[in-house]
Amino acid sequence: MMPDEKKPIPWGLPPLRSEVLERQAAAAVHSSSETNEKAQTADTEVPEYHPEPMDHYTHGPPGYKSLAPHSETLKTSHRVGIFLAGATLLGGTAFLFGFSGCLMDRDSMSMEGARPCVMGVVGELVQAGSNTSNTVAWDRLAEMTDLYGHRMTASEAYDRSAEWVVRTANEQDANLTAYTEPVWVDEWKRGSESLRLFAPSRPGGQVQLQMLGLGNSVGTPPDGVDAPVIPVHSFEELRQLGNATIAGNVVLYNFPFTGYGQTARMRSQGAREAEKYGARAVLVRTLAPDTSFHSVHTGSSARATIPAAAISLSDANLIERMYERAKAGTSLDHVFPRVKLVMNAQLRENAKQSANVIIDLKGSELPNEIVLLSGHFDSWDVGVGAMDDGAGAFLAWEAARMIARTGYAPRRTIRVVMWNNEETQQRGARAYFEKHRAEIKDHKFAVESDIGVFEPWGLAVAADKNVVQRMRAFGKHLLHSLGGGNITSVDVESPGEDIALLCKSGVPCAGFLSVNPENNAVPGDPHWEDHYFRYHHANSDRMEVVDKHQLRRSAASLAAWAYVIADL
Repeated sequence: MMPDEKKPIPWGLPPLRSEVLERQAAAAVHSSSETNEKAQTADTEVPEYHPEPMDHYTHGPPGYKSLAPHSETLKTSHRVGIFLAGATLLGGTAFLFGFSGCLMDRDSMSMEGARPCVMGVVGELVQAGSNTSNTVAWDRLAEMTDLYGHRMTASEAYDRSAEWVVRTANEQDANLTAYTEPVWVDEWKRGSESLRLFAPSRPGGQVQLQMLGLGNSVGTPPDGVDAPVIPVHSFEELRQLGNATIAGNVVLYNFPFTGYGQTARMRSQGAREAEKYGARAVLVRTLAPDTSFHSVHTGSSARATIPAAAISLSDANLIERMYERAKAGTSLDHVFPRVKLVMNAQLRENAKQSANVIIDLKGSELPNEIVLLSGHFDSWDVGVGAMDDGAGAFLAWEAARMIARTGYAPRRTIRVVMWNNEETQQRGARAYFEKHRAEIKDHKFAVESDIGVFEPWGLAVAADKNVVQRMRAFGKHLLHSLGGGNITSVDVESPGEDIALLCKSGVPCAGFLSVNPENNAVPGDPHWEDHYFRYHHANSDRMEVVDKHQLRRSAASLAAWAYVIADL
């Protein structure tokens, strides 16, 4: 949501004026909810835990309490708080979804066969977004990343992080059931790596450049690759130069960042294209906004016979300037750029059995039907993967937890999936699809968050136009104070990498989208992605990129969407 003032949003985003007014109106309700929150998140000693598949659970986990069915009455204090915080938002909109009696005293409703009072629960979830004492999602993400670091697929850190999530959810979150499902994955290890640029005019005759090997890349020979560098700006230019110029050299792809979709192909296919013309290695200018002058970002590369590495914007430009000066031949001081690249990367295929993490909030009326919320759990081996995509995975978890804490079960089961191996081969998504192939028809909606979690904006929806229209009406009238109510229809097979198989099988899908916190840019703006890609796949992807209050507000927004979708 856009703030009231049209100014850039600073870190430590203050609450909006509308949120302040809502909190003041519902102070009594908040005080009781804060007490419950603190009690639930208190530090406790926990026994060692090894997650098991869902089939091993015959009862709820310790601390399980039955949720009230859809038609039960709300507590009086909740009714008052919801009315004060949301009555003006909810009035006159119930007809859009066919709900009835949602603002009346639920004690007066029939206990059997009554339409669920979805609007009342949604009002409570919207109100929860303003509860500044709730920083559970951020605190949990910080604790996990502080304990175990990154979550590279096939790493011990990934497995220990997954166990931590399952243990924490089962021991601390009443009515949520967490478990794992197996995923076979490859193991790619970076190993030691270095890049030197020979520069006779510099002290020592060389410059050590920052670099990161690209995921799935082969390593260099033990002595490395020592060769001149040829800069190119496109695959077309590479083809024009051909074997006569490229063979025996290192190719540098130096191109401006014009959006991730437009430039990612250089990284993913660069080595395969260059090997066709006899290149010995490739260097790829890092995929990040042009203001990220000296950061280096890794990412996946299609496996080729030659190594591939990323370097910073500034070093890519340095190499190209050296090349152009040497080509001009105006001074003997200007030599053609030459590098020595050493990479000890190794790949083991199908190296181990890892896992997806799944958390279920059981539906009250149609428990076999599923509304899926997701983010990927794996990360690269740089930074800690707080933004990409720890925040997306924990956003889904927190949305389910918020719904469970209302005391009113959703009509359908809400399932959180934290996907394994999104960064390279999407093995987690494939494993889930195969295991649940017979139940795909029971998946009624799937949401993925993998473009950062900042101030909530809304959903990019790939679904029937009637569903899109109904969702637009809901978001416009019920989520404008919290944010996250915008709906854009996307004409693509899938708005998310890991839910693609579900989407292609006919499941309505959506991607969760945020506002750029640097400049308030929204989806569709050419600079909307800039903030996210400034930290994406880099050492700087740490907890400081994630704002705890934005994460909470986004979770409340997603929870509201999930609850109402589960009732459609």
